[in-house]
Amino acid sequence: MMKLGTLVDLIAAESFVSGEEIASRLGITRSAVWKQVGMLRKLGYKITAHPRRGYHLAGRPDKLYPWEVGKDLSTQLLGKTIEYYDELPSTNRRAKEILGTAPEGTLVLAETQTAGRGRLGRSWHSPFSAGIWLSLILQPSLAPAELPKLNLLAAVALSQTVSDVLGLRPLVKWPNDLYCQNRKISGILTEVSGELGRLEYVILGVGINANQKVTDFPADLQEKAASLRMVTGRLVDRKLLLRNYLQVLEAEYFYALEHGFDRCLSYCRKYTATLGQQVEVNNGVKVYRGKAVDIADDGALIIDQQGERSRVIAGDVQPLPNTGAKEEHDA
Repeated sequence: MMKLGTLVDLIAAESFVSGEEIASRLGITRSAVWKQVGMLRKLGYKITAHPRRGYHLAGRPDKLYPWEVGKDLSTQLLGKTIEYYDELPSTNRRAKEILGTAPEGTLVLAETQTAGRGRLGRSWHSPFSAGIWLSLILQPSLAPAELPKLNLLAAVALSQTVSDVLGLRPLVKWPNDLYCQNRKISGILTEVSGELGRLEYVILGVGINANQKVTDFPADLQEKAASLRMVTGRLVDRKLLLRNYLQVLEAEYFYALEHGFDRCLSYCRKYTATLGQQVEVNNGVKVYRGKAVDIADDGALIIDQQGERSRVIAGDVQPLPNTGAKEEHDA
């Protein structure tokens, strides 16, 4: 499939390029060139042909094909191996299937998920080619207790990326979401495998609402969710956003593995949709109600309940009535 990417680059490099020249550069026959051009057209590329001048690339599809994502990607680890699908039940489910055979940093992408899931088993709406639905396979040298901080790290990297690419900075909602204009634009779900107190594999699942219109969301989500398109008023280049995200995420991941999560946690405290708010946090065992006052160095949320402070390592956070999340900062 990567030869298709090379073919796209050859055709895109010049106004027109002959089939003979393409065949020579790729070491294939002109008949094979014709067949691969046909494949690219079926994949959505607009390629015109002139009898004397050759082929011309008139347009690219809005698809996250591996050769499109990998083009100009400068990572050392993340996305060096990419599995791409038009449709999957879940990218996390597919990542689980290839654990042990896929190298660390393998990226699983799908244009749509039919059974995408978020935290607490909630469904994740994944319309075709409207967002970025991905899973990454990681093998961090971390204790299981560090896992909640990986959620925050992934959110921080995405907030930074959106700021760099689009000029606005989403806020981090503890423990694993991003918000713009008080609406959710991204959710993160980590799943692990391991034993004897260590993480063997981490599957990092990320859903990014990129180009949905409000009517693309189910009725019960239209007041709660948003896309970057809805916030900015313009279509988002998904390939550009994804490439930048992989690069920022890798840099933050390597930094955290070497130096710890202090930088990540400082960002979460500064650009927060949670701290300073009256919240209800349900960790599955107990419900805490009070003011979210800090994120501890281990990633726990600190709740002040009328002067008594509690630590919550993980849980579902909802604002209490008559409170609202902070607005996002300018980039």
